[in-house]
Amino acid sequence: MLRKVKLILPIISSVLLILAFPRFNLGFLAWIALVPLFSALENKNIKQRFAIGYLFGLIFFSGILYWLVNVTVPGTIVLVLLLSLAPAIFCSLYDIRYTIYDILFVPSAWVITEYLRTHLFTGFPWALLGYSQYLNLPVIQISDITGSYGVSFIIVLVNFCIYAIIKKFPNKKIFTTLSISILIVTVFYGFYRLNQKYMIPPIKVAVVQGNIPQSMKWDRTYEKFILDKYEFITLEAQESKPDIIIWPETSVPGILGRDKHIFNRVMNLARSIDTDLLIGTIREIDSKFYNSATLVSKEGRILESYDKLHLVPFGEYVPLEKYMPWFRNTIDKPIGDFEPGTEFKLLKVETGQASVMGDSIIKDARFYRFGTLICFEDIFPNLARRFVKEGALFLVNITNDAWFGKTGAPYQHVQSSVFRAVENRVPVIRSANTGVSCFIDQKGRIIDSVRINGEEIFVDGYAERNIYPLSIPTIYTRFGDIFCYICFAIFIISFIKRR
Repeated sequence: MLRKVKLILPIISSVLLILAFPRFNLGFLAWIALVPLFSALENKNIKQRFAIGYLFGLIFFSGILYWLVNVTVPGTIVLVLLLSLAPAIFCSLYDIRYTIYDILFVPSAWVITEYLRTHLFTGFPWALLGYSQYLNLPVIQISDITGSYGVSFIIVLVNFCIYAIIKKFPNKKIFTTLSISILIVTVFYGFYRLNQKYMIPPIKVAVVQGNIPQSMKWDRTYEKFILDKYEFITLEAQESKPDIIIWPETSVPGILGRDKHIFNRVMNLARSIDTDLLIGTIREIDSKFYNSATLVSKEGRILESYDKLHLVPFGEYVPLEKYMPWFRNTIDKPIGDFEPGTEFKLLKVETGQASVMGDSIIKDARFYRFGTLICFEDIFPNLARRFVKEGALFLVNITNDAWFGKTGAPYQHVQSSVFRAVENRVPVIRSANTGVSCFIDQKGRIIDSVRINGEEIFVDGYAERNIYPLSIPTIYTRFGDIFCYICFAIFIISFIKRR
């Protein structure tokens, strides 16, 4: 009977943690979700801990990534099996000795496994533990120092402290004092950041959400319908006279470099509204294809493009296809054949007003450089950080979450963008075919979104806001994942001291 109860405990932890993420958004549950898991690991050997952690991971990632079956069933199974290794490794490392070193050893071990999940096998840092607090603004402000990993660290720390109190650890008072102190410092720092004011000139940005069904996107019979729809929404958005209008990923139903009639129409539109357009395109160069973001000037000229750097495996390319050319035919969905970009290219938008002085017209022009993250590139902290380090004053994420249906996926996706904004203290603007097309300020607040009758996904429309570009390098922007390296050091030192 006791063994059955112990087996249920990691399942309870998984369910509680699933509820902490969208669309449930019960983020407070994350602060207690791991307590049953810790209890299940009591007095277990390393093999047993690995099995418990793997069970926890299977339930959690199945509940978080259920929407991926809309794209590929085999791929979903493989991904869940791989991601579940991270909590299994954490539980294998979880070998407490009831010493004061445990209080830092345990959360450091968790951060290490999240860091590995971000970087190994091309990386997939989706639904990191800290992301569960994306609406808890005072807590997540620490991310401009530690990245999202610092929030994960604190959550595990509090969970372990609660567990230590329940189990009456010999050092529970020290654990409690340290946990409460760190939490208080974090919250005070958060309110300090939230109360900061930034006096900088704004620029006005509009985002377009086309809501084009996947079945239509690349069907030539719907080419005119798609262009008509984007043109109609863009003309509506232009009435507020934004400095730039942003279209989603692969919004243009043609290939740049091949379908000249389509891009002539887009360039004529930019010229007619006298506004820069950032459009999602597929580019062909020397018979190679790139998933790109292309800037069209208000004069109707194509200025420059950014080519997506981090491609989606089994979506935009087949890993190791050179060595296993037959593998593409075993997958049940069409897969692209894209090339990765090679440059962190910044694009720029011009703002300014013309004024008449005597016989002269003087234009006060300013240029704002920005980085573009295509599709799921915003889930990778180092990509966003590199753009900001190169001089981006704001970030744009163009994406298409229509693949995943009316699920929690678009809302899980926006969590990443919230943390990229806080980590680098820059606004993040999202334009999705459907998803969550929104504006996120430097403090991680979602300040506006495309919303029709209370719905944000599978609706079409536009939203426009003033954003305030910043140039204030954060500790995270400058030094990256130094907090993770500190956790590695804490883990090693604690491991030695505990023995």
